[in-house]
Amino acid sequence: MYANNTAQVIENYADKATQEPLVVLLATGNDDGGKRATLAFTAATCAAAMDKRTIVFMVGDGAHWAYEGRVAGVQQKGFPPLEELVDCLIEMGGEMYVCSTCDEVCSVPSDDEPGNLRRHSAIQPRGMSAVLSDMTDGRAVTF
Repeated sequence: MYANNTAQVIENYADKATQEPLVVLLATGNDDGGKRATLAFTAATCAAAMDKRTIVFMVGDGAHWAYEGRVAGVQQKGFPPLEELVDCLIEMGGEMYVCSTCDEVCSVPSDDEPGNLRRHSAIQPRGMSAVLSDMTDGRAVTF
């Protein structure tokens, strides 16, 4: 049974890799208490649950959400906690990136020294051109 399950996971991964991706561009920080971030991760989680290749790209002020502890305690009425949405997206194989130029620069409080921030282990820096390629070949939504 385990071998069959593993084969199915590999097959599903291969199918997703060839799909046109949905890119969720998150450009909003915590100014709204996490409302747009919650909407972005809700959209991404829904897409991943529908077996769509899903990418969340954090750019500008959206880079705020790339660091450990930033999603903890954030919850909007009627939605699951933001931390739960992020964990769910990871479990479903969603991809998460932070703009490599914005990493440790944009939306970083002045009391946080660059180099002292710890990026969430599931979020990797990625250049804008790589994401634009995904957006050109697929679909995108911005929050």
